[in-house]
Amino acid sequence: MNLNQLYYFMKLAELEHFTQAAKELFITQPSLSGSISSLEEELGLELFHRQGRSIKLTKYGQKFYEYVSSALTELEKGIEYAKEESGALGGVIDIGCIPTIIGDYLPTSINNYLERVNSKTKFHVYNAMSLDIITGLKTGKYDIGFGSFVENEPDIEFIPVMYQELILLVNKKCHLAEKDFLYLDDLQTCHIITYRQNIPIGKTIMKILKEHNLHAEYEYDDEITIGGLVSTTPVAAITARTPFLDQFKNLKQVALDIPIDTRKVYMCYNKSAYHTRPVEIFTNYIIENERNL
Repeated sequence: MNLNQLYYFMKLAELEHFTQAAKELFITQPSLSGSISSLEEELGLELFHRQGRSIKLTKYGQKFYEYVSSALTELEKGIEYAKEESGALGGVIDIGCIPTIIGDYLPTSINNYLERVNSKTKFHVYNAMSLDIITGLKTGKYDIGFGSFVENEPDIEFIPVMYQELILLVNKKCHLAEKDFLYLDDLQTCHIITYRQNIPIGKTIMKILKEHNLHAEYEYDDEITIGGLVSTTPVAAITARTPFLDQFKNLKQVALDIPIDTRKVYMCYNKSAYHTRPVEIFTNYIIENERNL
């Protein structure tokens, strides 16, 4: 029995599919099958029920997986500790991030971290919506997410890191462009567009507009789409104030009587998942140094 066999077993137990596991392990399927068979022979136990290329853990395999997973996790922590002490700790952090902060807050925070804490860490940043980020955290696609709060997710820790101002976006040809500030009650005659109502920021805006008896089209995902429509059609929009809007030179961003803390953005992670030391260091850095509240 060797470490490779244990890593192979753990990956196969998690994916329950020979072809997919072999692909992620960068080995051939016959090599994986042979390694598992050898492990079972040495243990004298059947670890998997075979069902073609798909498999299921036996009750013995399930118990063995718990021990193997725990042991390898501790081993990886020891390796990371040794690397950290030697100054070699780097690692890769996969981040899912909503579009509204992917152009300013997140890259600034990452650059500050690399300069002040650990220049060896590599970041992979993926543009995603909040609901997809939560799914990615639960499946292990992302280590960390930045997005809206999502209800009924007890395994996800949400830590508020910043506010985003909600504004009115109008074409400079619109008579409302003469104003720098407006009350929501001033918008009764406006044709308003905003985010889809099934994403968190859309739900927040819909609640606000209903309180003022305002109606809107809830159909859009991001500020670029919204800005493009306001730029070319006679509509107004309620949107987050982000750098994406600055590319539209014929638009005016007007402040509204919406409290600045209405729209919060959170850093989030899966509390039940294993996190590498670089992930732990980065999340602590964000909490201690990059919370703009």
